[in-house]
Amino acid sequence: MKDAVIGIIGGTGGMGRWFARLLRKEGYKVHVCGRKTRLKISDLAGSCNVIVVAVPIAATAEVIRQVGPLMSADSLLMDLTSLKKEPVELMLSCSRAEIIGCHPLFGPQLSDVRGQNVVLCPARGDKWLSWLKVILERKGLIVIEKAPEEHDEMMAIVQVLNHLNTISFGLALAAAGIDLTEINKLSTPIFQTKMEIVKKVFTENPGLYTDIIAQNPAAMNMLDLYEKALADIRALVNSGDGTQLKEAMEQAAKKLF
Repeated sequence: MKDAVIGIIGGTGGMGRWFARLLRKEGYKVHVCGRKTRLKISDLAGSCNVIVVAVPIAATAEVIRQVGPLMSADSLLMDLTSLKKEPVELMLSCSRAEIIGCHPLFGPQLSDVRGQNVVLCPARGDKWLSWLKVILERKGLIVIEKAPEEHDEMMAIVQVLNHLNTISFGLALAAAGIDLTEINKLSTPIFQTKMEIVKKVFTENPGLYTDIIAQNPAAMNMLDLYEKALADIRALVNSGDGTQLKEAMEQAAKKLF
């Protein structure tokens, strides 16, 4: 598959740029387009036999609708978004190309991705699947194949619940109205680590994290569980000296660990 020519829509930043760099190191010709590039989506579709959609979640559907019909049956259409069910279904309905959903489970800032996980959701064809797996595994990535629905259900925990915890922590801290400088004077290492995560989520790209929560079809179930957990904690704390909360944590630990 050394004749592959790759076009990355959204390849000027984030995971798109990371993937472009990875493929160029493998010796492939890679073209990218973004909102401010001379190349457009139609240019990439006309010259590339692999198209990668690497735009924000909110823009993914529209981009797939634009590029999908322009691709031939022997080409590959794939995406790098953190949700898979809707993008994969849309790629299947909008294009004759082979279809793979892909979700690298790490950020583009990592310089060494060896040992990191990447999920593939093969949906149509197998010619390009083996090509992609070889490239990823050669870079030391751990490739996991999942159905799109299963992927999204797991991301409701790994991403939605995780980011929900961070966002609620940050919002509650802001509502407390205490100057962060004063808090830092008494902060612990664990608190400082949490604050670095809060700062990243709230200031670097808050739209990414809100889309991850709002667009995941399983998010409401996680919100219900999270809300119930907080209500249960309140009730257990109100019940006395914390013994019941401790017992609840011990029971949860048995299930988890």
